[in-house]
Amino acid sequence: MKINQLAILIFIFILAAVLRFYKLDINPPGLYWDEAAFGYDAYSILKTAKDHHGHFLPLLLESFGDWKLPGYHYLLVPSIAIFGLNEFAVRFPSAALGSLSVVIFFFLVKKIFNNYNVALLASLFLAISPWHIQFSRGGFESTAGLFFVLSGVYLFILAKERKRTLIFTFAFLLLILSMYTYHAYRIFTPLLIVSLLVIFRRQLNPKKLIIPSLIAILLLIPLISITTREEGRARATSQSAFRKEEAESTRIDYDQKSKKPLRFLSKYLNQPVYYSYLAFNGYLSHFSPTFLFFKGDQTGRHSQVDMGQIYAFEAILILVAIFSVKNLNPKLLKLMVAWFIISPIPAMIVTPTPHAYRTLQMAPALAFFSGIGAYYLFFQKRFLLLKLLFLAIILYSFITYLHLLFVHYPKKFAADWQDGYREMVYQIRKYQNQFDLVYVTNINQVPYIYLLFYQKYDPQKFIDLRGTRDSFDKYHFIDDEVDVYNKGRILYVAPSWKKVDGKWLSAVNDSAGRHIYSLWEINGQK
Repeated sequence: MKINQLAILIFIFILAAVLRFYKLDINPPGLYWDEAAFGYDAYSILKTAKDHHGHFLPLLLESFGDWKLPGYHYLLVPSIAIFGLNEFAVRFPSAALGSLSVVIFFFLVKKIFNNYNVALLASLFLAISPWHIQFSRGGFESTAGLFFVLSGVYLFILAKERKRTLIFTFAFLLLILSMYTYHAYRIFTPLLIVSLLVIFRRQLNPKKLIIPSLIAILLLIPLISITTREEGRARATSQSAFRKEEAESTRIDYDQKSKKPLRFLSKYLNQPVYYSYLAFNGYLSHFSPTFLFFKGDQTGRHSQVDMGQIYAFEAILILVAIFSVKNLNPKLLKLMVAWFIISPIPAMIVTPTPHAYRTLQMAPALAFFSGIGAYYLFFQKRFLLLKLLFLAIILYSFITYLHLLFVHYPKKFAADWQDGYREMVYQIRKYQNQFDLVYVTNINQVPYIYLLFYQKYDPQKFIDLRGTRDSFDKYHFIDDEVDVYNKGRILYVAPSWKKVDGKWLSAVNDSAGRHIYSLWEINGQK
């Protein structure tokens, strides 16, 4: 690598890190409840070797009716040990691995394409990818999983060239590790491994794969075990697109609304046909131009909503790449096309679709094709004016995105990130010693995790008290209708709209100034 190429790579890495770390503790503006649970469980493991439910070094961790794989929790343990229990520590592994993914992606593209300029451009587009930045700035498991996938594939290609069993072993180790981070990789990673083995089958020495394969199988046994348990299937079953009652209602609706001669088709609209239709539509929705280039995922935690998952100008670059495929290495093309095609499969059988979080693995493939398109567009000697115009469009799009990310997003999507709960806990701590009990209204069903997180509540004490989401210590979490009067001197944290027979103490606002809770004194002095 030449000095100027190394300097450009360092610049891209610094750019990626700045985009992922700048104001990380306050943007996103609040700590989403899953992030709070990740952090407190990791804190509990650090202090007690148990999660806050009392399970010793668990491989599945309960999180508000869902069950999480353990990878991100254990990455958080050293982060919290170093930085403490706070927003930055919870998001640090995601931001760090997201930044490093850009560098790994450069080496991966360089390894299989053997072109520094293409590799630099591809890594640049991943560095500035709104899709990848979004999930690198929150405590998202998928970002860590994608880092392990990229690293594993890079080592696989390297091992193929050097024919080294040890490198194959590390490659398989990283790929299996991705499957312990997020549910989508339990589907995506095995499909990608099969693709690698098929595409490079003639260049692989089967003897070099025996030991790595045996180690991979041993590492997979615990994952297979937890996948077969009810808890391991909870996420897929709770959000499955395949519901018998919906299939039947759809058939009846079609039968009632259709006219002859098409009405007879209703008898063929059975469950397998309906489910195939849902899965096919769910899969294709992730290739929609609206999703990719214009509107993105409409969940506020998953995108800017006002723009696509990637920049609109990348549509042109990807088209240029498509027309340039004849110039690509066939095996490279097969790998990246396979990567792109299988990426939406984990999201096609669950709702809603399209879903940016479950398909984050599409981002590197899209960045690669954008890099290819940029290479063939900008490294031509002709069309200088056109290239300058397109470069201006790229810069304008990037600056517009930065404005959305750092100015509009924290205000517009504060509620999506449960912003205001840190302030709620600080206000409770200010008054709680004066009261016998603290009652908190369950607006979002999980305020207990914020009391644990922001107070750094002793996890062993919580376990010994057999605390739950409904109560622990002097704290009780209640529905709005529950009577809180005549129960001693109460600090009541009520919704902002509720009228309370007591003395108003203070308001709890989010960072955008929206009133969330009010603190009330009930029953006065003893």
